[in-house]
Amino acid sequence: MHLRSRFLILLMAGSCLLASAGQIVAAPASTTHPPASAGSAPSSAPSKAPPPAATSPQQSSDDNKPSTPSAKKLTRQDRIGLLADQLAHAKTPEEAHTLEDMLETLRSAGLSPTTQLLLRRAQKDVSAEKPDNAVDDMGDAIALQPDQAILWRSRAQMRLVAGDLAGAVQDLGAALQRDPKDAQSWNLLTTVEEHRNDGQAALKAWQKMLDLNPMADKNHKRLDALRIKAFGQPT
Repeated sequence: MHLRSRFLILLMAGSCLLASAGQIVAAPASTTHPPASAGSAPSSAPSKAPPPAATSPQQSSDDNKPSTPSAKKLTRQDRIGLLADQLAHAKTPEEAHTLEDMLETLRSAGLSPTTQLLLRRAQKDVSAEKPDNAVDDMGDAIALQPDQAILWRSRAQMRLVAGDLAGAVQDLGAALQRDPKDAQSWNLLTTVEEHRNDGQAALKAWQKMLDLNPMADKNHKRLDALRIKAFGQPT
């Protein structure tokens, strides 16, 4: 073969080889992604944080509400005070009577079994017309529970029956010092002061009683009578 012809053939073959190599270099990178590792999201998609948990309005309100201590349990004296306030605002005699019964039950609830026994015995003594024995029984009861105002009021009532008016006033003073909102003690004090012929003291006690139980004298009949005893018949 002619030398020039062989040179042309070699030149053409080299060109073909260069063209093939250029195509290989210019070929785009494969779009196939390597397999993702277990538990990981594909690299082509951006990872998304999980949506926040839904919060109910009630839960949000509770979270923002300041913590408060549990409500204090009402004591017997607290309940007596609340019922006494309700009695002072009673609208009918029936409502007042119901509240008075509830108050008397609460006031007696603090008595021990022994004290209750002595109180019942004193009441039997009064029924048997033995008021002095009743006063002695109540003295024993008070010695056991001197903090119970109802015992002082009960002995004052026994002393009134026995004719010991000064002793009754003293006992009612002790009762009211322990339970100033006891309308029955003020009522009894009114009666004792009437027996002592102290009209003005009786009137003051009755007015205090009306502050605590206005339904006890809705038409003010006794109030008017006590005013006459205290200041005489108006002219």
